[in-house]
Amino acid sequence: MAVGTVSTRILTDIANAIRYQAGVATTYKPREMAAAVSALDGTDAGDYQAQPYMTLESGVLPESVFSDIADAIRGQNGLSTLYAPGDMATAILALEWDVGYKIRGLLLDDGTFEINYYERRTSVTGGRIVQVFEIDPAGYSSASARSYDSIKLLVKKVYIDSTIGSLGLTNCAYWFNAFANCTEVRGFENLSGIKTATQMFSSCGSLETIYATSYTNAITSGSSMFYSCNRLVGGADGFVPTMTSAGSVCKLGAGGVLTDPSNDNRTWFYAHFYDDGGGVVTASSTPDATRELLASNRICAIGKYQAMGFTPWDGNVDTHRQKLTSVAFAADMATFSYLNLNYIFYSCTNLASVTGLGNLTGVRSMRYTFSSCAFTAINFRGFDPSTLTDLFYCFSGCSSLTTIYADSTWALPSSGISGTQCFYGCRALVGGNGTAWSSSNVSYTYMRIDRAGQAGYLTAA
Repeated sequence: MAVGTVSTRILTDIANAIRYQAGVATTYKPREMAAAVSALDGTDAGDYQAQPYMTLESGVLPESVFSDIADAIRGQNGLSTLYAPGDMATAILALEWDVGYKIRGLLLDDGTFEINYYERRTSVTGGRIVQVFEIDPAGYSSASARSYDSIKLLVKKVYIDSTIGSLGLTNCAYWFNAFANCTEVRGFENLSGIKTATQMFSSCGSLETIYATSYTNAITSGSSMFYSCNRLVGGADGFVPTMTSAGSVCKLGAGGVLTDPSNDNRTWFYAHFYDDGGGVVTASSTPDATRELLASNRICAIGKYQAMGFTPWDGNVDTHRQKLTSVAFAADMATFSYLNLNYIFYSCTNLASVTGLGNLTGVRSMRYTFSSCAFTAINFRGFDPSTLTDLFYCFSGCSSLTTIYADSTWALPSSGISGTQCFYGCRALVGGNGTAWSSSNVSYTYMRIDRAGQAGYLTAA
């Protein structure tokens, strides 16, 4: 696409502005000018030579020549201004450079927020700089006090450069607060030794991973550090913070939220949620192209999720739990040898059909898995219960549930399992031998075949 007839004087003015800022006599072809603008860093080579206007008065150029120059100018000044070709020389001459060593936060064009400490604006991850912010090493008293608060929803990933590690920072309160679309943080080892981390990751609802190759925890003030980080999973044992988790869980290893990239034990499956009310839980990241997709999320197989907020049927408007009416576990879920299903269908009050449970192996925890669902029957035939460890409130509030089918050989582990209130409020439930639900018998122990001499709530099939 062309921008039409353009005076060569405009191109000469742009080139002269570049030469003036760089202090050079270089001549530039139109397609070289954007790169030359991006390369400007405030250094004057001391050999500025302006070039005269060309005899040729006009020509036709692709639109991309000027759009690239405009992008390069915005990358330098951090503004969002739209530039006409005739405005570009003036904008280049007006450029001033951010020099001197300081902590900078760089928003890159791929959504990365890079934090580093260099003499000039520079990205070590290689992205194009869109905006630049100076970060106060003394910390912040609130999220709104941050220089970069306005771009918090644009951040998809955070990278903390090694140059930060030598600064001895102690206060990172609110640094990433409400980065609601950020999924991962890398380089967290470079914040070892911080003492204040109040609400540092609060309301980061999409955050799954904080990578650190090592970490020295010195946090003494970390209230609500991980508030509403319902998707964050530690790489050692699937630990997930609660709403009240403070700085003590900011560690590697068991019970920690950090992940060593060279020792990540997590595996992931996917949940796809369709407009017809159906959900599919599968090992495949690819949804069914023949159905209208509402949302997809990946879910950590070993994640010990503590609340709602990690499935595609969470949220508002169309993607909410009340719209989910059926769920199928795909055959490929058998590839997982370790699964936790905590809260996955909790409060899906219209979920009336669950199929494919027999495709699951290695299931450990089922905390609140089906709590408050609407199905009247559920089929566990083919499901191996030998690895179960936790059935806490698993079917609580399933007031319509009448029948739970299972293989006649069904047997829970003889030890290492718990499950208070597994059948709380399941008033319609009856076992295959006629054992009716009782408020006195709601623990996991009744998750067994109902037969002569053994009261339970399961029906052999």
